[in-house]
Amino acid sequence: MSAANRTRPPARTLEVLRTAELSPSMRRITVGGEELAGFRDQHTGPNIKVFVPRPEQSRPVLPVLDPATGRYRWPEPHERPTMRTYSVRRYDEERGELDIDFVLHGDHGVASSWARDARPGDLLGVMGPGGRTCRESDWYLLVGDETALPAIAAIVEQLPVTARGQVFVEVADAAEQQHLVCPPDLRLTWLHRDGVPAGSSTLLADAVRAVDVPSGASAWVAGESSMVRGIRRHLRDERRLDAASVLAVGYWKHGMAEPDYHDKHNHDRD
Repeated sequence: MSAANRTRPPARTLEVLRTAELSPSMRRITVGGEELAGFRDQHTGPNIKVFVPRPEQSRPVLPVLDPATGRYRWPEPHERPTMRTYSVRRYDEERGELDIDFVLHGDHGVASSWARDARPGDLLGVMGPGGRTCRESDWYLLVGDETALPAIAAIVEQLPVTARGQVFVEVADAAEQQHLVCPPDLRLTWLHRDGVPAGSSTLLADAVRAVDVPSGASAWVAGESSMVRGIRRHLRDERRLDAASVLAVGYWKHGMAEPDYHDKHNHDRD
């Protein structure tokens, strides 16, 4: 394999092993298979791309690495699967399993619809991992809506027992809460919209403004675009946190599909 190829993770076809209902609007899909081997041998990071087969396909047609150029060769448009970005909720190398948690949006969203109907034996494409996570610190501020919950849960599970800080998670109501085990000095607060449409509340912004954040804190913010941009400005401009200590990524934008949001705004990422 050329040096160029080693910088790019391959796309893998994985099989659904099992599913689990985590809450009324979140479903876990556990995938695995021979192609999962070496998932983190050369590439690390919290995020993956998933490739959902087209309705007429049982197996997604995936991009392949060109050995001559080290670049991907993409399928023709009529064969190309739907690509979305998700967080790695859990990777178990020994068991050969990868957990991906999907927020279910009813009939809205190709990936959400696929996850709602997924059964053992179905096939899904995965590329990655990659991306950045929060910076190491003595004090953490983790903020997000339900789309960020899988990433927040994975971050919390990897923090040392001595970690201190505050976690704010906004969900529709109490039924959407999940059991997260936090270090003793990391406080978890659930915020309920209780009927307010997703992307329309100020719960997270208000909570961040009300909490004391030490100057050396590491902040991680993800979720709806407007919320993310507002909190990022507040932390940098008003709280004067170092820009390198604030990682803020918009996962979605109200009224806009992910491909359009990525192309026009690059997920409002730093």
